[in-house]
Amino acid sequence: MPPEDPGLSIRDSQDPSLRLEDLYFRVDWQTLRRLPLSGAIVFNFKAFFTPVTSLKDEPYVPSLSLKVISDSKENLIRYKSVWHVEHILRPALVEYERYQIENGIMEKDWQHQTLPESPFFRGWEAKWKQPNLNSDR
Repeated sequence: MPPEDPGLSIRDSQDPSLRLEDLYFRVDWQTLRRLPLSGAIVFNFKAFFTPVTSLKDEPYVPSLSLKVISDSKENLIRYKSVWHVEHILRPALVEYERYQIENGIMEKDWQHQTLPESPFFRGWEAKWKQPNLNSDR
């Protein structure tokens, strides 16, 4: 939305009736390639929206997300527009991280890093093949 859009005013407050089920995680996939024969540059951009509730069993993803909203510079967090949902998002990510440690999905002493399966997570194929999650494929 452009900066003057009245819809942006929703980001000025934290709605106490907001539910975790209302939150979606946005990931932008960008590809930049040079074509071998022409030398032309191709740029591709896709935005994916995933329900935050589905992150619970995605190894390391809640912990990485929590680190981003906890440790990023203030101007980056403001740019990502997290504050208006943070009162719901942060406790959920803390709970998901705890759940993953307790259930052996993530090691307690794991050091935050890019996942070796980047941009995916361990076990993504099984989750992707669940018919109820991918009805549009």
